[in-house]
Amino acid sequence: MRKTNLLATCLLLAALVIVASCGRKGAPFIPQKEFHPSVTNLKSERVKGYFHLTGDLLGSDHSKEAGASIMGCRVYYAEYPKDKPPCADCPIEYRGYHGFGPEVITEKGFSCKVPEKTKGQIYFFKVYLMGPEGAMGPPSNSVQVFPSEP
Repeated sequence: MRKTNLLATCLLLAALVIVASCGRKGAPFIPQKEFHPSVTNLKSERVKGYFHLTGDLLGSDHSKEAGASIMGCRVYYAEYPKDKPPCADCPIEYRGYHGFGPEVITEKGFSCKVPEKTKGQIYFFKVYLMGPEGAMGPPSNSVQVFPSEP
């Protein structure tokens, strides 16, 4: 009789665990906050020792509320030797980024200065605006900057 009581108790406990654990399962990650502002029409100008990136803002009306939601940006970059550029259809491998604060948002749109690391290289840039709690918006268009001729 003891074995049947023990077996019945185990089955009852197993049933309780199964019933209690049923439910909607989700990913074990904190959901990302949505952030939509982005940079469009990204352009770059090579200036002595740095690149001046400019662009328009999409998803922002330049109001104080919208400007307050943009906490800064990440400018991803890739550099290639001028004698070994990537092919036209090859994906660009961005290897690093520079972080900037909210000062990149001006009355005219987006503007920042990225230091030139290596002279004579072909550079590619892409910008992600950042919102509250590190939320990142969609990427900008990619721009390519050729080395200046001596």
